[in-house]
Formats: sequence, C-alpha cells, structure tokens
Amino acid sequence: MQATLEDFFKALRGSDLDVSLNAQIDAARATALVGWHDRELLKSALGATLAKTVPDRAVFDQTFDRFFHFDAFETQRGGKGGSRPAPSRPDEQPPSAAEGSDQGSGGPGGCHGSAGQSLSQLLLSGDSAALSRRMQQAARDVGLTDIWFFTQKGYYTQKIQQAMGLELLDREITEARRQTMAPQRVAELEQARKHLFNEVRNFVECKLSMYGTAPTRELHDDFLQTQKLSHIDRRDFARMHEIVRKIARRLAERHARRKRRELRGQLDFRRTMRANAAYGGVMFETFWRSTRVERPRVVAICDVSGSVRQYARFLLLFLYSLDELVPDVQSFAFTNHLVDVTATFAALPVEQAVDRVLQAVGGAGTDYGQVLEDIDAQLMHRIDRRTTVLILGDARNNRGQARAEIMKTLYGRARRVIWLNPEPVSFWGLGDSEMKRYLPYCHIARECNSLRHLERTLDQLLRTNSASA
Repeated sequence: MQATLEDFFKALRGSDLDVSLNAQIDAARATALVGWHDRELLKSALGATLAKTVPDRAVFDQTFDRFFHFDAFETQRGGKGGSRPAPSRPDEQPPSAAEGSDQGSGGPGGCHGSAGQSLSQLLLSGDSAALSRRMQQAARDVGLTDIWFFTQKGYYTQKIQQAMGLELLDREITEARRQTMAPQRVAELEQARKHLFNEVRNFVECKLSMYGTAPTRELHDDFLQTQKLSHIDRRDFARMHEIVRKIARRLAERHARRKRRELRGQLDFRRTMRANAAYGGVMFETFWRSTRVERPRVVAICDVSGSVRQYARFLLLFLYSLDELVPDVQSFAFTNHLVDVTATFAALPVEQAVDRVLQAVGGAGTDYGQVLEDIDAQLMHRIDRRTTVLILGDARNNRGQARAEIMKTLYGRARRVIWLNPEPVSFWGLGDSEMKRYLPYCHIARECNSLRHLERTLDQLLRTNSASA
C-alpha cells in the first residue's frame, strides 16, 4: 500500500501540486486510519492532508480521479468480460491478497499470480480484476513511474507485457499453431494477445500523462528561461508568465526571510543596563537596536521599440509580480518620447497592463537624446538617494544626439542607475549604439536578454537594498 501512496504523490507532483514530506506523512497516517475500501472517505482523507488551497484541491480531485480509476480489461473478447467486474481500485485488496497474487513472478515465463493462473488463462477467462492487479504489479516492477517522454511508450509497453508473462503466452501460441487440430484456440490466443497489447499501451499512455508531464514541463521551462526573450514564441507567453510568477514568489520568499532576520537587530547594551540598574544589573528588561529596512523605490524606464519590446514585457511582469518587496514602482515606456504608464498598471492586471502599454506606446524610431530630455523635465526632481533607476534598452539612437550629460546628472542624484541591455557586450558602441557614452554613468550595466539574466539582476537589486538599508 505504501508503494501505491508513493506513486500517487509522484502523480500529484506531475500535476504541479507540491507535496511536502510532512504532508506525505500525514497522508499515510490518514490512509492507515480510514483504509482503502471506501473510495470517497479515502479521497476526503487524502485531500484534507495534501491540498492546502482551493486551487490545490481542484488539482488534487482531478489527479485522484485519474489515478484511482481502473477500467482495464473490462471488455473481453466473446462476451467473457462479465464474470468478474474490475473493482474501482485494484489495490484495494488486503495486503495479503495482493502479495498472494504476485507469487510465482519472475523467470522466463513472467509472473503467474492469481492462484498460479497463467496469463493466457486470465485473458481467456476475462478475469479483469486479476489482470488489472497483475498489470499494476508489473508496472511497479519495471518502474513505470519514471516515464518521461512519449518515445518511451513502446519500451514500457513491451516491458510490462513481459513482466505479466508475455513470453509464456507466445510459447502457447506457437505450440497451438503446431497442433493443426486446434485452429480455434490459436485464434483465441492471438486475439487475447492483441487485447493485452492494447490495454497495456492505453495504461502506459495514461501514466505518461500523469508522471511525464512535470519532467517534460521542467525541461521546457529550463529551455525557455535560457532563451533570448526576443526568440520566445507567442504561444509560450502564457507559460512564460507563469514562470515569471514562480520566480517572483521565490525571490519574495528569499528576501522576506532576510528582512525578518535583519529586523531582529542587536542588543542595545547601554540602554538595557540603564533600564535594569534598579535590579542590580539583572536584565529583566531588554532593549534592542532598531534596524531600518527600506523597500526600494524603483523607476523603470523601458524601451518598447520593436527590437526590445519583448524584453520590456518580461521586465515589467517581473517588477509588478514583486509587489510585496517592491511596492513603489513607477513605470515609463518610450520610443522617442517618455510616457508614464504607472496608472495603467494600477488599473489593470499586470498581464493586461503590459499588453496595453506595448500597444499604446511605440511605432517610431528610438531617440534616447529626446527621452533623456524628457527625463530631465519630468522625472529629475523626483529622483533622490532612495531611488533606483532601472533602464532597459539597447541604447541605439538612430544617429541622434546622445545627451550623456543628463545621464551624468541622473547618476549623481539616484541611489543606483542600473542599465539592462539585451545586446551582447561586444556590440556596445558599434554602429549607432551610444552605450559606451552612457556606461560611465551607470552603477550597474550588464547584458540581459533572458529570464535567468532578469532574475539575477532583480535578486542583486533586492540583496543590495537589504544590505545597505
């Protein structure tokens, strides 16, 4: 029974439901209390221990129904499937019965469970419950829960059939063909073999959809995180948005813990001794040095021209997904003029706001000189030593004026100026790129063209802010 639970936990993880070790222990204890015989009671017990939120419960219910649903071998050739209906849960048999059904497994002929019956006997008698139990045991023996890719379906289908006793069944078919007086038996055995193949293949496909989804998704997610954002296909946007939210939650948890540690402070020894002088120096009352932790004020200025708009999309998604740690974000978008888009993010969900900004701003060639003049006129009076200015752009100015002196003023007023350039460093300063002129007036300037780059940059931004607060 423990093996069945472990397989179910793996199926839940395959459905993106995180199952902690404590939750697994609670689920095992709950299962021991309620048993396996009442399906709805088992579902309630496991759901209470493994699903912590309403969305988690919906995922749990769907996975439970798929995992504990068995209809294999119910339709047998020639109407022989009605003798013993398959239970809704083959492993609901007591452990002793399950162990008895596995006796005689192994060897060249495969397993002979179910009171020593061969595979051909079970197929011809239509014993769907025994066949289903044997298939479950064979799947566990060959490690079906490790299936990842659709290309493995054929391998596991063949291995499960062999573990069930396919070799002995093939021998019986060969022997029956030699006996010219038994053509009917040959036809029955061949039909039973086809039926076995179809049932096992369907079973493997079902398990692949449960166990193979998470590893395949993780590989795809890793691929998306390392790809240039300009190369991401639109069909992957929804998945990219989900990845951004996960990374944002991870950063929020990491830096929230750091802030909680810093808020503990250090013992204010002098104040404590003064307050406890009346007690002979015994520290009945303690006083702690207060630690001021400032949340960063971020001004995000994003180039949304055609060459960089994808990078701007995901930077803004990141920033507004970190609302717990970076609640004070002012956003500006530009091509040749600076546009304040903060109100758009305040009025709409972040994904919709990003789409609205990208549609509304753009359409003209970039002019960094004019944008810096707009920054000087609209923003410079708001920039102070608590403000981090985050600029995203390729600094390609279409041969216009660079206005680097405004960058120098911005550098002198802001706490940090961080420039994220999606182009490789080797391209900076080539052609119409003004990056080399702006570089001396940036506290941090780095190549940033993937989600991994964005994560590292924002992690450093939050880490530096906490360390200097």
